Amino acid sequence: MNEAEEILRLQALYPSARDLKDGGNICVLLPDLPVLSLGQHVIRTALLYPHAHTGYLTRLFLSEPIQGRRSDWSQHTLLTRNWWTWSWQHVTPNQPWTAILANHLKALA
Repeated sequence: MNEAEEILRLQALYPSARDLKDGGNICVLLPDLPVLSLGQHVIRTALLYPHAHTGYLTRLFLSEPIQGRRSDWSQHTLLTRNWWTWSWQHVTPNQPWTAILANHLKALA
């Protein structure tokens, strides 16, 4: 999978998306990501991690938890800031990054 092409696909949907490096891994910062949760849109900064992290195949981190949705939030420090995520398994890295993002967001809908 070509990381540059994957970032361009995300930027087509979210123009402010930009790639960052965490160690040897590329991740994507998504400022002001609209997240549909319990029938309402909430805005969060997100960090898409399309590689393995802390025992998961891929991860999506948010700037803060979404209240009233899920009870399994955990805090992680990446790129010198705190992020929140939840337990959501089996989102594989061998698919387009737009699909990885959509599959993680399904857990919050």
